[in-house]
Amino acid sequence: MLKKIPKGVLALSSVEMWERFSFYSMQALLVLYASATTLQGGLGWSEASALRLTAFYGSFMYVSPILGGILADRVLGRRNAVNLGAVLMCIGQLCLAFFATTGLYIGIALLIVGCGLLKPTISAMVGEFYTEHDRRREAAFTIFYMGINIGGTLGPFLAGSVNQHYGYHMGFFAGALGLVVALVSFAIANKNSLRDVGIRMKKKKMNLRIPQIVLTPLEKRRIKVYLTMCVGNIVWNIVYGLPYGLLTLYASKNIVRTLGSYTIPAEWYYGLYGVFIVALCPFLAAFYHKIADSEKQFTLSHKLAMGYFLVSIGCLILLPMVHNIVLNPTYQGSSWYLIGFYFFFSMSELLTVPVLLSAATRLAPKRYAAAMVSANMLISWAFGAYLAGEFSVLTINYNAEYLFWGIIAATVFFGILHLAFNRRVEALCQISDQPIDDLPGEIASER
Repeated sequence: MLKKIPKGVLALSSVEMWERFSFYSMQALLVLYASATTLQGGLGWSEASALRLTAFYGSFMYVSPILGGILADRVLGRRNAVNLGAVLMCIGQLCLAFFATTGLYIGIALLIVGCGLLKPTISAMVGEFYTEHDRRREAAFTIFYMGINIGGTLGPFLAGSVNQHYGYHMGFFAGALGLVVALVSFAIANKNSLRDVGIRMKKKKMNLRIPQIVLTPLEKRRIKVYLTMCVGNIVWNIVYGLPYGLLTLYASKNIVRTLGSYTIPAEWYYGLYGVFIVALCPFLAAFYHKIADSEKQFTLSHKLAMGYFLVSIGCLILLPMVHNIVLNPTYQGSSWYLIGFYFFFSMSELLTVPVLLSAATRLAPKRYAAAMVSANMLISWAFGAYLAGEFSVLTINYNAEYLFWGIIAATVFFGILHLAFNRRVEALCQISDQPIDDLPGEIASER
């Protein structure tokens, strides 16, 4: 199946894998580092402050790409943006590794700026390998997302092991090494497999003013549909933000982590769902290729709806553990609660994140592809990360069980909503930008 994927897509997946290795290793450590006592090598913050720090970091990691995507498309060129972003992130990880509180703030700032340049740009470069209506693009984004999650799996496992033996700062240093590998991988890809993808833009007078955006009526309609998807995805991203904050604290305090005489690092649970994604990803990509060659339909809306239903099942599995923690904050339960959640959440993630990345390159005008990926990060990921932090803090002072029931109800609601609007969304994905009189009646009447 990989033979059908362009080598350039595989190369970009490798670069993103190592960048995500660094990103997820840092995220796995951050809430534990901030809440650990100074004697344990941490900052000694309260759990509420540590959870808000992770929410702040996660939120701004997705705010910065809204500007980074525009700079990549209009000023720097995509290849330059990827290189500069990786360098800044590497320096940021080194600040975390070698300095204490001051290094934390400087390091987080550099990581935020670097991610803003790199993350939306490399996703948009994957879309350049395919035409707008090529149904194989979702298989490519699934492989790309598998690379993300290989890095997302290795990062927490290695960071947890290094932290357990050498401390938090060496765990951050391991993340810096991952970015060095990403830079080397991208340099090799530039020479061998990217062809004309992401070529630096022609030199022109630098103009940082917001450019005038001219859109056809159909392009406006498509962008509205995509942005509506992003708004609905906020609820899913609240759940996405729980593993690197609240659930990591649960793993540290409320899970029996002993296996014989060995204590499993709490960070390993954060990387656990990456294992499931890496295992399931090739099968899903093969399924997409099979569907593309047949007359059957498994549309964007179908995938997103199923993703919402699966994440609600994952939250249902957590409820007995959450119920017991509400009754007794020192409760320690089985690892199977988190394992079950991460299994269903993994399947949900495969049916939402790569699909929304692909939708950006299908629905958005090509000249604004990176900016639309950035818009997704701003609306659903950034706001979702912020709300995940606030949700997590609320569980400290309020009944967490009721809060989880609210998340379950919201995900089921949005799943049903996607099914209801399936035909309308698919019509917009398939038609070309033609005069309004030539559009299908259902679409033309709404214009």
